[in-house]
Amino acid sequence: MRKCILQLCAFSLLLAGVVRAQDLASTWQGTFKSDSEPRRAVLQIAKKDGGWQATAFNIEFVHDDLHVDSLLVNGFDLKLSANSGKVEYAGKVSSDAASIAGTLTFDQHSMPLELRRTTTEAAWHTPFQYQYHMRDITYARPSPAERIIPFSPRLAVEYMEQGALAWSQEWKCVACHTNGSYMVVRPLLTQQLGPPQKALRDFFVGTLNEELASDPADMRPELDSTQAVYVAAGLAIWDAHVTHRLSAETAEALSMMFKLQRADGDWTISDDNNPPLESNRYQLATVAARAIANAPGWLSQQRGTPMEAQVDLLENYLRAERKVQGDYDRTDLLWAASELPGLLESKREQELIAMIFAHQMPDGGWSIRTFAQPQEWGKGNRAEKLRAEPEFANPPSDGHMTGLAIIALRKAGVPAGDPRMQRGVAWLLTNQRSSGRWWTRSLNRDGWQFISYSGTAYPLLALSLCDALPASGSISAMGH
Repeated sequence: MRKCILQLCAFSLLLAGVVRAQDLASTWQGTFKSDSEPRRAVLQIAKKDGGWQATAFNIEFVHDDLHVDSLLVNGFDLKLSANSGKVEYAGKVSSDAASIAGTLTFDQHSMPLELRRTTTEAAWHTPFQYQYHMRDITYARPSPAERIIPFSPRLAVEYMEQGALAWSQEWKCVACHTNGSYMVVRPLLTQQLGPPQKALRDFFVGTLNEELASDPADMRPELDSTQAVYVAAGLAIWDAHVTHRLSAETAEALSMMFKLQRADGDWTISDDNNPPLESNRYQLATVAARAIANAPGWLSQQRGTPMEAQVDLLENYLRAERKVQGDYDRTDLLWAASELPGLLESKREQELIAMIFAHQMPDGGWSIRTFAQPQEWGKGNRAEKLRAEPEFANPPSDGHMTGLAIIALRKAGVPAGDPRMQRGVAWLLTNQRSSGRWWTRSLNRDGWQFISYSGTAYPLLALSLCDALPASGSISAMGH
């Protein structure tokens, strides 16, 4: 009898050591800290075909979708692998199956993560589809389904200010699609919106100092060129429109930028997969041209120095218009030429003005997709994606290109009162979304849509140049 009781107890313990399907097949949610910021994780598990399957796995503010490789359950031990082993979670299910205590490893960093059973509704109530998220700053991924609202300059300014701050604090890098765009556009709005956020300039100066402190042998052009150009341009444009004098930091940034210039007069791009901004050496060179054009007094100081030859190299490279992203880069060229006198002859500027107007859509806006052939963007690797889009034959107007076209035209001297310009302004005023952004579909992938950032910064500047923003002081700009 005693032996039977012992056998029964052992059998009960064996059963207790295996998680029941109805306990593990559930939704689990927990939080962990990354850079002192709490992050949310949700894991959804189902029982299927005699085994366990992770039907959903999301981590808050991860810019690449997570694809589960495997989910293994052995007794109370659970192990999950995602994205070819780049993300792993190993944990132990509690005896009452109410929680999983484990460790999350992501980007070679490990941190404790306890998941607790919850309802599916509670877990997914707050979406994971953030574009920007840092403390109290939260913007979901842009969507064409987002509601169109009456024009609100306040919401647009808030998005521009908060998005740049969130990116800088979260990712700690200069990115052309966000804080890079902020620094080359926002200072131009100083008179209308007040000065830009000093925190963003401080971030650029900090990035500059880190690069200057590096061993020159470690400054590999393929890694540093894009960042160097945007740091120089951002600081120079800040000097031109905020302090109105050349700073020592800007002079240092321009020197560093030209140390990385190639023999052709351009700069290397390490990842030319992300058109329209970080994708093409020519487009990056137009940003470099804006840097030298805006730095107060800098160009005149270079006459008779070795730097003058490098400036000439850049200007000749731009005039040649080789390997451009169609008419898109030519639009950026017109903008740069309007700030850098003598870059283009008047006849060429008039040709570029006519070209931009030729792209105007019937509704008054402009579409980025008409400005280059699919194979001309970056190194052409987005062509298949672009040709497969439902709107390929008739692409809609978007905020990025409508804003950029109006900026280039106004900078080139086209009057704001030109009826064609007013049609573009009308499109911007009637197509803003409820988040404050203007919708622009990415040329790269239908995920984070970071092009909507410049697709909001450009419209704000375009409206300002056309006197279509409220009087100074009536817009609540943030964080100054």
